[in-house]
Amino acid sequence: MKNGTCPKCSSTEIMTNVKVRDVGSGGPYPLRVEIEEPEPARHSLLWTPQSATGDVRAWVCSQCGYTELYTSNLEELHNIYKLSH
Repeated sequence: MKNGTCPKCSSTEIMTNVKVRDVGSGGPYPLRVEIEEPEPARHSLLWTPQSATGDVRAWVCSQCGYTELYTSNLEELHNIYKLSH
């Protein structure tokens, strides 16, 4: 849908880069993807895992409501992900 056309109804009326939020006990908060390096079998006492986060944003068709979610910061997320796989 990032190409400007809805894959479901072919509309070009797309709301782009819309914040996606959830509501918890502390109020609304933005959705994020977080990947954390797994703990190695052996490490120093001062070991701190590397992690990366990406914001989740939505592209929404204003005609049919079809929604696609996209995550930012892909390169850093992928680098941390590769440490565990």
